[in-house]
Amino acid sequence: MKCPVCGAVYRPIKGSRVGIEQRNNDYKEKTATISASSSSSPLLSTASSSPTCRRCKVDLSDLFRLHDQAIWYHRQALHLLSKGRYPEAATHNNQALALYYSNADFHALAGKLSALQGEWREAIASWQQALKFDPQNAIASDSLQMIKLMTTLTANRKR
Repeated sequence: MKCPVCGAVYRPIKGSRVGIEQRNNDYKEKTATISASSSSSPLLSTASSSPTCRRCKVDLSDLFRLHDQAIWYHRQALHLLSKGRYPEAATHNNQALALYYSNADFHALAGKLSALQGEWREAIASWQQALKFDPQNAIASDSLQMIKLMTTLTANRKR
């Protein structure tokens, strides 16, 4: 996630925003300590539990809320996938993507759901998009390699 004001990048710990908030609070505490020791006026308060950007100090609560909502939709999609309810899972995953488009795992799941529904072009496009955001994404990489291998085997059989 990026700060909408200054572009600072925040990489949440998978499945939780606690890591971001904890690091942010640690930063605020260090800043408060430095400010308190360098001046006599207590201008900086650490009482606020709202996450703020390290650089520009803008409130990131709404950004984190959107991230959490996207994670919720993604988890619902995974649950529906496990039940074999692919179209519903795709709908939930698309909602996650609408909220947090740059998440490679969301794109990888979109590819898997498309493939399971026989939509191979969409699947390949989703896996390629996942690799743009995370070149190390195992699901997307393995899936595209498998398709390449199947294409090669099919071409060799036709000869």
